[in-house]
Amino acid sequence: MILGATAFFNLNLWHFIAVNIKKKELNIMFRSYIPNIITLLNLLSGALAVYFAMQGKLEWAAGLILAGAIFDFFDGFAARLLKAGSPIGAQLDSLADLITFGMAPAFMLVHVLQLGLPVCDQSNTILQQAAPFFPFLLVAFSALRLAKFNVDDSQTTDFKGLPTPANALFQVSFAFLLMLYPEFIRIWFVYPVILFFSILMVSPVSLFGLKKWQGSRLIYSGLLLLWSVVAIILFQYTAGVYIIMVYILLSGIQQMLNYKGK
Repeated sequence: MILGATAFFNLNLWHFIAVNIKKKELNIMFRSYIPNIITLLNLLSGALAVYFAMQGKLEWAAGLILAGAIFDFFDGFAARLLKAGSPIGAQLDSLADLITFGMAPAFMLVHVLQLGLPVCDQSNTILQQAAPFFPFLLVAFSALRLAKFNVDDSQTTDFKGLPTPANALFQVSFAFLLMLYPEFIRIWFVYPVILFFSILMVSPVSLFGLKKWQGSRLIYSGLLLLWSVVAIILFQYTAGVYIIMVYILLSGIQQMLNYKGK
């Protein structure tokens, strides 16, 4: 009788332990999936942005790129909060960023140039014919930028080169700026801008990060945030051009002052 009760108790105890271990494993597994699911939403936003850019619906494309940027912020936030970071998550994040911040803005520019260049530039040179496809250079350099970022542990607080989301913000607004001022849809203007930002993404130029607001970074980040609000009110869809230009300028000022202070 006693042996039977003991065996019954042990059986239930092991069953209880097994069930709780399984629940804990499922909970850990579910938590690890949350950041990756958010990253996939970023990727889907970028893919849809590419589709709408190809259809000429640039406002929809811009909205989806913005949605991707929000998902890009929250996937990292969720990974840190849930302690669910993983190598797969890091690689998936870069793939999503390449679509949302590299390919989608490039397709927006391709659409604008396909419409504007035949009207604004009647020359039939090879450069003129290839111009609508020149924005794809941004995709290649975005991929290189993301690959370099993944293997560089020094970019925790500041950046080396322009981050892909910042470049996307500029290029999306640049597309709207060209639509607003079609007289600037010229090879001599568009080519240098795209080439400059492509190189800037992979350059060693130091740009301050926005994660840690302390010391001098607090001042520069505050000024950038204030200017961003003003620029959005004044320039709306084209605000990103002016925001990123000021961001680069403030980063340059910070670096010069830091150099003089040494």
